[in-house]
Amino acid sequence: MRSFVRWLPSLAALAVSLLATALYNYFFIPPIHTFYVRDLRNWVALTAFLVSLLIVTRLVVAAREQAAEAERRRLEMEANAHIEALRQSDALKTSLLRAVSHDLTTPLTAIRIHIESLKRHAATVPELQRAVQSIDDESGRLHRRIDNLLTMGRLEAGIFQPRPEPTPPADIFRLVRESLPLVFAARQVKISVDPDCPDAFADPSLLLEILVNLVENAHRASSTSAVIELAATGAGPRVRLEVLDRGPGIGPDPDVARRGLGLEIARSLAAASGGTFELVNREGGGAIARVDLPAAVMTAVEESATVEETD
Repeated sequence: MRSFVRWLPSLAALAVSLLATALYNYFFIPPIHTFYVRDLRNWVALTAFLVSLLIVTRLVVAAREQAAEAERRRLEMEANAHIEALRQSDALKTSLLRAVSHDLTTPLTAIRIHIESLKRHAATVPELQRAVQSIDDESGRLHRRIDNLLTMGRLEAGIFQPRPEPTPPADIFRLVRESLPLVFAARQVKISVDPDCPDAFADPSLLLEILVNLVENAHRASSTSAVIELAATGAGPRVRLEVLDRGPGIGPDPDVARRGLGLEIARSLAAASGGTFELVNREGGGAIARVDLPAAVMTAVEESATVEETD
């Protein structure tokens, strides 16, 4: 089939040449309006005409094939150059991200050491104690952001590979509470897990960082009197985890959904876990940070073991 397609232009050129020769004979070679050729010299003329047509049409077909091949090579070279430029850009971004994150870690560690010293000296001064505690909280959040950036750099460089495993949403919500004790102490956080919600098939460490970033974002976006909700439901072959707040929500500018380092970290880590992330407005005011992840598939043996344990 491929050989026929390759020879198709040549066959078309041959057919056109034969047709043109027949028409020339019909209209111009006596006796006209017939395909009969009486004179031998006219046979020679028709043969020369046919050969000339074959040569010209073959040259035209060859020129078009060469032009098409040259255009294909040009487009291929441009595509390869574009891919290489993107690869170099990603490598530069990853290297820069890792270098900046590493350079920030050293002074931040020194800051946290001095904060511990300040805590001891501020133990008898309530106002100073609150200020030092605030500095400690913000430095801890910054340290977590830097760790997240380093994780993103390792993921993009292929140094770190996620290790997905069945992860119950209730366990992850409990770890979020333990990771953010000040947030949960400062406001009411409601946790709900649908009874039919399956386990998420994801790396628990990445999933924890996703939710910690989203809860911190919701905490800053809404007043402490408003309730933050953590919800987990099943959505077919996916598990949906949501962080709901009563903040200002998303404005008319759609790009606001991509602003903020915490949101970008959550988006990148969700993609690395085989999931998706979106930020949408909540009915009645506020926003919903939604993460959809693959659900863990339970084998028949595991299902029977779970039923036996339940019984």
